Amino acid sequence: MKSAFQFSSALLLGSLALSSQSSFAADKLPHQPVTLIRNIAVPSVEKGDFDHFAVDLKRGHLFVSAEVNHSVEMFDLKTGEHLQSLSGYKTPHSLAFVPEKDELLVADGGDSALDVVSGEDYHRIDRIQLIDGSATGKGDSPDAAYYDAANRLYYIGNGGISAKLETSKVSIYSVDQNKLIGDIDIPTNNVEAMGIDNNTHRLFVNMRDHHEVGIFDLNTKQMIKTFTVDGMNRNTSLIVDSKSKRVFVAGRAPGTLYVFDEDGKKITQMSVIDVNDDMNFDPIMKRLYVSGSQGLSIFHQDTPDTYTEMANIPTNGGKTSTYVPSVHQLYVIHPKTTIDGSGLLVYHVNN
Repeated sequence: MKSAFQFSSALLLGSLALSSQSSFAADKLPHQPVTLIRNIAVPSVEKGDFDHFAVDLKRGHLFVSAEVNHSVEMFDLKTGEHLQSLSGYKTPHSLAFVPEKDELLVADGGDSALDVVSGEDYHRIDRIQLIDGSATGKGDSPDAAYYDAANRLYYIGNGGISAKLETSKVSIYSVDQNKLIGDIDIPTNNVEAMGIDNNTHRLFVNMRDHHEVGIFDLNTKQMIKTFTVDGMNRNTSLIVDSKSKRVFVAGRAPGTLYVFDEDGKKITQMSVIDVNDDMNFDPIMKRLYVSGSQGLSIFHQDTPDTYTEMANIPTNGGKTSTYVPSVHQLYVIHPKTTIDGSGLLVYHVNN
């Protein structure tokens, strides 16, 4: 087995080699968009994958859910040092940190509940029951979720195939009221990533089993329409950029990135890393980061309608990622493989 240093060096060299083959001309890309600066071992996670990140900026903590390990792993945001393994979960999926309440929200699919956790000592403050997903043992109700920080509302996908139901719900948890305040019916059994445009009060939801994206009115909680394109398959990642009025959707098999306007009209599409699971958009640097088990794809938004591939970087199977602008770092976490143990890859984002 390679040491962490050997693997980090090999990964960095591979990243540079692959990135140099991107479509940017040398005069347009004088340096790489990201630089691998650390590969931190996570010995507490011997099996299974990771799902989603959350960040506590006040304490400088980075959290990630480890589904099969039944834990939430905590790291130092700046250094990447592994600090603690938080146990007591069944199948944790989506996470969100609420600084105003100093609370970590954990969507636990194995427990069919939302856990509200203290950001100080990580004890469970409350447990919010959701649709029972134990019927199949999949542990995916709830799974995908989206935190609307502006309105302090957590949108949680639950029900569906994990609960042996043909449809799902997006339940709405109010941080201020400490309770569920409503549901949105979703006509699909596989809810994946979602996003919100607060300018138009619309929720966009990946309805993966239908190969569609649904648009829902947040005021009426009714579906407005669905949209798709020929060939869209296993649409998993999704991000809404209200400023450029674009909706980014990434599908699998094959890995394809689609760019739509806010009414569902396709603007463009391009090849992207396959088995993608997370997507991050930086509106300042106009960069889109898509992570999948095949690596990390980075695109530059030249205009809202045109995009240039900057790099494709190997991540040792890591498909879970997040970008934290305040520290100029991108994080990708990978499971244990035949090459190395599970680890957190920390990239500096270059200007």
